[in-house]
Amino acid sequence: MKKNLVLTLVFVLAAWSVQAAATFRKEIPVRQHGKEEGMLLDLNKISLGTLNDVEEKKQYLSTVQLEKQRIQNYTLRMVYENAYLLYKHGDYQRAQEMAQTILSIDPNFKQAQTLARQAQHMGTYGTISEAQVIEAKFQETIRLYDSGRLVEANDKLNEILTIQPGNSKAISWKRKIDYDIAKEYTRRGDVAYEKGNYQDALDAWYNALLMRKDDPKLVAKISETENKLRKQQVEDSMKQAMEFYNKGQFVESYAVFERITKIQPGDPRVQKYMSQLKNEIAAGYYNAGNKSYNANRFDQAVSYWTNAKKWGADSATMDALIKRARNAKENHLRVKKEQAIKAEQAAQQAEEAAQQAEEAAQQAAQEEPIETVTIPSGSAGLIPAPVTGTSGTTGGIGSSVGAVGTNETLPTLGGTTNRVSAEASAASRAKYIEGLDAFNQDDYERARQAWIVAKQLDPGNSDADLGLRKVEELLK
Repeated sequence: MKKNLVLTLVFVLAAWSVQAAATFRKEIPVRQHGKEEGMLLDLNKISLGTLNDVEEKKQYLSTVQLEKQRIQNYTLRMVYENAYLLYKHGDYQRAQEMAQTILSIDPNFKQAQTLARQAQHMGTYGTISEAQVIEAKFQETIRLYDSGRLVEANDKLNEILTIQPGNSKAISWKRKIDYDIAKEYTRRGDVAYEKGNYQDALDAWYNALLMRKDDPKLVAKISETENKLRKQQVEDSMKQAMEFYNKGQFVESYAVFERITKIQPGDPRVQKYMSQLKNEIAAGYYNAGNKSYNANRFDQAVSYWTNAKKWGADSATMDALIKRARNAKENHLRVKKEQAIKAEQAAQQAEEAAQQAEEAAQQAAQEEPIETVTIPSGSAGLIPAPVTGTSGTTGGIGSSVGAVGTNETLPTLGGTTNRVSAEASAASRAKYIEGLDAFNQDDYERARQAWIVAKQLDPGNSDADLGLRKVEELLK
């Protein structure tokens, strides 16, 4: 969005600059440019194909971005030339305004920087002639050159040529300074090459080549060094790829080999390694998928087999395995759901049975009270009285069974019974099973509570009694 606004502003500015310079067009011809159709990239003539690959999409976007930048540069150059026309005709204020507008879009436009400063200077000090300004810049250029500051001296010459493009003196000096700068870059490149820093050498030599475009020796140096640098990069990458391979890091090794193919395409040795690695990576993913499937990790198995297919495994085989894993996952989930429903129903039934057994036990206790004996008054003769006799004295009937001691307690008449109903027994058994399930899940407290209820429902439940003893041992 921001880029579109900038381009719109550029075109509006271009139209304004053309209108502002219309006064001078009859007297001074404007430089001719190529046809405007050439400004736009004819995308219909480029065979881009289907942009599925991420790298292809990046390249396409980069192409579009470069085309936008080219259009912007073309338009700004046209605006600058019209601003220069205004400057040459003494309209310093509008020339400065247009130059400043160019800089608001592209702050690195060197000529616009110089023109803006010069227009401001001439507008403020109109009594100073352009020749005086040029002479002052020449003096500054010579001072910088004598002190060895070649780049700054070259910038000053560029400023002079911005104001007076045909100044022969400035052109001559610029040719001399360009030669000296190229010579220094060449020297730096030679030093870097001797140290084995091929990339630094190339950077320096390319800078020199910008100023010595027709130097065959420099071109030969660059070509030879690029081959050496390429060979060095391939060797280093091969070493790294083999280190990854020996460690079993096949994917990382493959990525390094891919990088080598961009440096040196068509290397048969690299192609052989890459083919072998693809097979090993695919086999690794296939085996990992089998292990995950056997461990009921079906989603992980699908992921592994999908990757195996990407690395060259047979697509039909992998698709069949993926389908099988998805079906197995559905069956596994369905069985687990059914088991959970059955377990919930069984627990609910056991709880209902226990509740019914408890209610039945309470009702039975209310219907069968403990029998008691009431002794009516005047019937003491029914119970033999204790006899306190002496030796040789015969007692009554009770003497035949002996006397009752003072510390003995009479048994309760009509004692209780331990009868358990069938419902209570069934409920006790259900509670025992519930406790056993909890015990197998290591939930010892829930198992203990279930077996306590089982014992309450049926005191004769030996299984529950055994389970309680086991739980108590574990909880100590």
